Amino acid sequence: MQQVQTRAVRFKVARAIKLELGPILRPGVYTGTKTRTRVDSSGGVSWTPSQYKLEFSADQLTSMGAQVKPNLIAKNIDVTKFVRLGKVIVG
Repeated sequence: MQQVQTRAVRFKVARAIKLELGPILRPGVYTGTKTRTRVDSSGGVSWTPSQYKLEFSADQLTSMGAQVKPNLIAKNIDVTKFVRLGKVIVG
């Protein structure tokens, strides 16, 4: 049976980053989530690589320069690649 582990983490952004769909993530500290999945195999227990996400309201996305759909309330944005590149620091 797979077990998904999600916990809140803080992200530090030193320089502005252009995210997919156009919004600009400004320097600062953000709260998001880290998720990983436990995988049982004949070799023992392992975990999938962690995935990192930030959630923004429609108003926040608009203020960041994104074009949002009229009925959008909030959107999760995957920042895993920026964490792996060292542009977003988990701390």
